[in-house]
Amino acid sequence: MRQIVFGQQWIHSEEPPEIKEIFFKYGEKRKIKKGQELLHGGPFGEIGYLLKGLCFYRFWDWNDKEHVFALILPKRCMGDIDGASCTVANVSAYVVKDGEALFLPYEIWHREITANTKILDIFTAHVVKKQESQIEALLACFTMEVDMRLISLFQALIKAYYPIKPDGWNPLPVQLNTVMLSKIISSSRTSVSLQLSEWANRGLVKKDGKFLLIHGALFSDVFDWWENRKTEGDNLGGRIVSSLNKQISNKK
Repeated sequence: MRQIVFGQQWIHSEEPPEIKEIFFKYGEKRKIKKGQELLHGGPFGEIGYLLKGLCFYRFWDWNDKEHVFALILPKRCMGDIDGASCTVANVSAYVVKDGEALFLPYEIWHREITANTKILDIFTAHVVKKQESQIEALLACFTMEVDMRLISLFQALIKAYYPIKPDGWNPLPVQLNTVMLSKIISSSRTSVSLQLSEWANRGLVKKDGKFLLIHGALFSDVFDWWENRKTEGDNLGGRIVSSLNKQISNKK
């Protein structure tokens, strides 16, 4: 349920092959443990590429309340965004589930991504997509009710692994308890539990062992500004498409 840009809420897309190759060539493989804080970002931290496990990007507000604004799944990097700008941010890369990652010192990572303009262009475009994902996640928490935030999160997670089956059950590929879900969508544990119970009573979610199954019907009314755009200029997406088409025609 994207509202402004193209990033899927909370979920970064996989690293491009050119970036992945740098980690497999120079990276040091290390185990990471649940509860561990990773020293991420430059110029003094490390850049990590997650092989197994799960990490959160999180921060604390002025009331010392914890917020999660990105889930780092395997085949994604940690620390490359603030590493690119060499700034310090109030962001913690936190290990949620045990796993493994490839780590690079900032100097080696920076040397390799700037080795030629092609790799740097690829990296820059990918960082923009990550920031779009985080922007959409924060927008969801500000503008959507709890039910739609959960639907958006479930949709983004499932789409990161496989196409959604609209007429069948879709296993949530990452196990997240109600506490984790409440932090991700900036809600209370009680609200999340009540919403899941309501959907369970309606036959839209169910448990299969440790996995939560989501029926495709839950996503039937999800609006996406780009996927639901019209060819005519009678909505925002349509107006943008019409404007782009005019620009293209004027250049011919």
